[in-house]
Amino acid sequence: MKRIGLLVAVVGLLIADGGCRRVVQVEPIVPAEDPSLRSLDTPSPTEQAQRTIRDRLQRREQMFREVLTPGSQWQELRVDQQQIDRRRLSIARLVDLGRELFRTDFTVEQGLGNGLARRNSKLAGSRPAPNLRHVHGGEFGGPDATRCAACHHVGGLGGGGGKIDTVFLLGDGDRPDSALHRNPKALLGAGLLQALAEEMSRELRAKLSSAERRLSPGQSEMLSSKGVAFGPIRKRSDGNLDLTGIHGVSPDFIVRPFGWKGSTSTLRQVVMESLQQHMGVQADELLRSQSRGRSEFLGDGPEEDPDADGITHEATEGMVTALTTFVAALPPPMEEVPEVATFVMRAARGYELFNQIGCAGCHVPTMKLDEPTVALGPSWQKRPRADLSPLLVTAHRAKEPLVVRLYSDLRRHNMGEALADPRSYRGIPKDEWLTPPLWGVASSGPYLHDGRAPNVHTAIEAHGGEGKAAAAAYAALSTEDAGAVRVFLQTLTRPQSLEFKP
Repeated sequence: MKRIGLLVAVVGLLIADGGCRRVVQVEPIVPAEDPSLRSLDTPSPTEQAQRTIRDRLQRREQMFREVLTPGSQWQELRVDQQQIDRRRLSIARLVDLGRELFRTDFTVEQGLGNGLARRNSKLAGSRPAPNLRHVHGGEFGGPDATRCAACHHVGGLGGGGGKIDTVFLLGDGDRPDSALHRNPKALLGAGLLQALAEEMSRELRAKLSSAERRLSPGQSEMLSSKGVAFGPIRKRSDGNLDLTGIHGVSPDFIVRPFGWKGSTSTLRQVVMESLQQHMGVQADELLRSQSRGRSEFLGDGPEEDPDADGITHEATEGMVTALTTFVAALPPPMEEVPEVATFVMRAARGYELFNQIGCAGCHVPTMKLDEPTVALGPSWQKRPRADLSPLLVTAHRAKEPLVVRLYSDLRRHNMGEALADPRSYRGIPKDEWLTPPLWGVASSGPYLHDGRAPNVHTAIEAHGGEGKAAAAAYAALSTEDAGAVRVFLQTLTRPQSLEFKP
């Protein structure tokens, strides 16, 4: 198998590669699956096997140590943020710790679940801790899992989930039809998504401020970022801006790249909310940031233990940082075509059609990333601040932006009534969805927000609203051309890696 460089050569495309830059006092991120950083080729099977065997042996050793001295491994994973701020833990070590936390089964003794049943609370189930339930009870959540990898496993750690892993959000705690159905998304390239969204947010806000100063009454201009248009802004006669034409972004003009609805802006917030809602593990940081008036999210137990399970400090700031760093270090998916020439040509034809029939209007193939540094700690002042450029396999070209091939515009779109939720979610209309990046689509099925589509053909056909025209154009293709589009999409896959399943 070879990288998409072969396909690009066939269709005559030019990819503007960025240089791998370093920011002073910013550590380069270490890819969680350790892909090659200097070559367009993936690590050899022998190298992958050696790393995988070492990982397996280390995990077995940890297992025996845990049996001999119960709790020893857990103490290693309870990282203190001060250790990170004092540079006692490198990025590589944080990735390792985060990986272990990601695949660790939490126990009741470690904070899994809640003890609200004995309080006769309406927020949780009626059983003793961990009080697991598959259907979430409102914002409070389940818990519905014991580890992160339970839902993010397709193709390896950090992948998506199968149809059976469907999550039932904001339900009544009992009936699946009361909830919003969500298929777990793959987490690959999540750090890059945050970096891109942060740049887009800054650009949108800067353009708004500039337009307010420059435009005269009656004048208008398009608000856009990284080539993505969000609608027109117009100066009214009273001097204020008319923003009624803006769509696809929240009123605060913060681009939120996470969640099927585009509801969360930072990976760290995703980690904290997921720990709470899916495992009942409450992060110290989340408890501090949430008002005690938000009992429907945290629980109505004591101030220091709102889920009333008798466990405090369930997830330290450092543990959240380690998990966030691991997920941020997951390498972005790659583009890969087979050796067989006939399929190379079909993939090239599929890429051309992908653009011609309008798919690329929302699934924008590339975005340029000017500054690959992201803050993964509790704040910008705290560590780590990581340089993500090693995650992008690009030629070294100084002072050039990095190119991220994500196939998304990170914008929300109306997708029609057939794909709509029963109700809105966090203020986002029921029929609006974030354009999901298509990178890795070949290894992230099933498809759509609720996993209803078993293959990409069915997913394309389901597009309505703003995606209806492209779906109709796809349906009008000849059998051969429609197949070529699917062959092209099959080249968008996750990096190959060997790993032992737990």
